[in-house]
Amino acid sequence: VNEYKRPDQFVTQDFAGPPRPQVNEWDISKSLDIVAINPYHATQDEYDGESQSLAGDYSRSLMQTNFLVTETNAQAIGWDSRRQFPPYDGQLRMDVYLHVSSGANMVEYWHWHSLHYGQETYWKGVLSHDLEPNRAYAEVSRTAHELQRVGPEIVDTHRDNKVAILYSNDSLHGIDYMPFSSKENYRSVMGGMYKALYGLNIGTDFVFPESTNFSDYRVIVVPPLYVASDELLNRLAEYVKAGGHLVVAFKSGFCNEYSTVRWTMAPGPLRKAAGFRYQEFSNLKEPLALKGDPFHAGDENKVSEWVDMLIPEGALTLATYDHPFFGKYPAITQNKYGAGTLTYEGTVLSEKLQEGVLLEVLKLAGLTGPDQQLPAAVRVKHATNRNGKKLHYYFNYSSSEQTFKYAYGAGTDLLGQVSVSPAQSVTLKPWDVAIIEEQ
Repeated sequence: VNEYKRPDQFVTQDFAGPPRPQVNEWDISKSLDIVAINPYHATQDEYDGESQSLAGDYSRSLMQTNFLVTETNAQAIGWDSRRQFPPYDGQLRMDVYLHVSSGANMVEYWHWHSLHYGQETYWKGVLSHDLEPNRAYAEVSRTAHELQRVGPEIVDTHRDNKVAILYSNDSLHGIDYMPFSSKENYRSVMGGMYKALYGLNIGTDFVFPESTNFSDYRVIVVPPLYVASDELLNRLAEYVKAGGHLVVAFKSGFCNEYSTVRWTMAPGPLRKAAGFRYQEFSNLKEPLALKGDPFHAGDENKVSEWVDMLIPEGALTLATYDHPFFGKYPAITQNKYGAGTLTYEGTVLSEKLQEGVLLEVLKLAGLTGPDQQLPAAVRVKHATNRNGKKLHYYFNYSSSEQTFKYAYGAGTDLLGQVSVSPAQSVTLKPWDVAIIEEQ
């Protein structure tokens, strides 16, 4: 395609809700001018922006540039009529600005009008089967007219995130081939880590085993890195030594790049940076509590599925199992190595525990502030536009009004066309968004 395209044409590929391990999106991206995605998602009360944000953050990170949304929800979706959940008022509009806040330079729908027969009869378009203007059409039209006005301020934006997730396709396949659980896998653990960061309003990029920009981040979060070369693990250890904060999940470092178990003591080249070794591991038939609820998780003070039976060699024990046998092994450790730290999760954490562990590391890295004080239903994302002005996107993912104090420089809400001052109270209507551009 590159050989035959005209100078005014570009090459793209619409990844279907990435990450999708059936293909290597990192490799494919090398042949593209711009990445595109098709992020379909839940609506109504299940609409929280998490899956769209994950797909956007991942896709933006592939080429470290903005992307296109070539398909996404208009009305209800489904291969049949058993899951027809059209979005609530405001969710279609909100979704456009959500994609833009992640770096989308375009949002378009599959498709314009609903089909009258075939597999996608109930995968509805902007217009319904009657082809008449409707509620969805009115909301799309409203948003399009807003974009005519504010588009130049929110296109081609840039993010300076200080947290990244290391995504390994090889580890995903390695664990799928040798699963540790019938309930959890690489995807679920990675998704739980992303969910925690998203819930904490932390802007997140993705890095890959081939990435050379680890030093751009203060915190790198590593889902089970089951398949990894010595070279990659040594680079992660050097990242910590130079002052980075690494959060690493269980099973990391166990196999080399060929999914062959190392014949050195686990966790292989990470041993010195991690400050522990282990020779044994165990499945868990039932969830276990942690002694003393160290991360104030309440009913969610539980771990499950797997235990790396860690033996500290200098690492600090942050949590232990409340169990007569496993209680002698740390569940979560943290080791100072050089100027940085390596925090290790030797088991599968509940959502609340995962959030608690990451919050403590983020505090250690100096990455917390007013964004973590927002109401539970409010999410915020930040960017800088092509004019060098800072943008703050606030989203209300609820059916009730939400009020919060604006914590950044004086500016203007581009959508509401009103001035906003530091520490001013801002109220968002249900399923509404504000985009504040600093002066």
